[in-house]
Parts: sequence; structure tokens; C-alpha cells
Amino acid sequence: MKNERGFTLVEVLAALVILSIVLMSFMAVFANTNRIAVNNSEKLVIINLADAYLERVKINPTEFIGKLPPTMVNCPPPETAKKCATITVSPAPPPINGKSYSVTLQIKQDLNEKSLLLLSTVVTVKSPDTKVSSSVEGYVSYEK
Repeated sequence: MKNERGFTLVEVLAALVILSIVLMSFMAVFANTNRIAVNNSEKLVIINLADAYLERVKINPTEFIGKLPPTMVNCPPPETAKKCATITVSPAPPPINGKSYSVTLQIKQDLNEKSLLLLSTVVTVKSPDTKVSSSVEGYVSYEK
């Protein structure tokens, strides 16, 4: 019995403390990685939703803008040579992944280009929960 040596209580406790410190640091890394993945997933949904709405406006502008362009007012400086209108898409898109998003269209028309109705359109999608937003800009051909 004298030659049999085992671990003492102090050695076992020291090993458990070291092991728990290492495992807790790994858990913190995994929790942070999961939080970043969820945030990036929401950003991706917002970007894709903005792209989809811009394409919908390009295909059928009267669905969002109406038969005639909405009442356009002069844009604030430095864009005084343009007219602007802001439209909130109603009804709002259906919830995606259990979250509701607001979609806004900002339309600008150059006053010098009256023969060709190209409307500069900015689609902005916002998440009310996390304050994440994305904007996509494009030109929409509009016929009266």
C-alpha cells in the first residue's frame, strides 16, 4: 500500500478549477458566435426584402406608386433640382421569422428629365426590434 500513489484532494480540485475555466471560455465563445449568427441572419433577411421590393416596384410601379406619381415636393438642398415623395408600403409585408418589418419607398424625379420618366427609387427596410435597416437604390421606368 505504501507504493500506491493517487491524486490528492488539492490536485483534483485544482484540475477541476482549470477545466471549468477552460470550458467557460469556450461557452462564452459559442454564445457570442450564436449572437453574431442571429444578427447576420436578420441583416440578410432585411437586405433580401429590400431587393425584392425594388424588383416588385420595377415590374409593376403602379402597385406602389399609383396611377400618377404621388404629390412630389421639392427635395431639401442639395437636391433642389429634384422632386421627392416618400411612400410607406401598406399593408406591411407579412412577418418573416416572426418579425415585422417596415418598408418605405423614397421616389425622386429630376425636373430636367420630363420626356423620360425615370424615377430614382430608394427602398428602405427597417426592423423595429433591433433598429437594423438596409436601403437599396434603383431606377424605375414609369409611364403615365
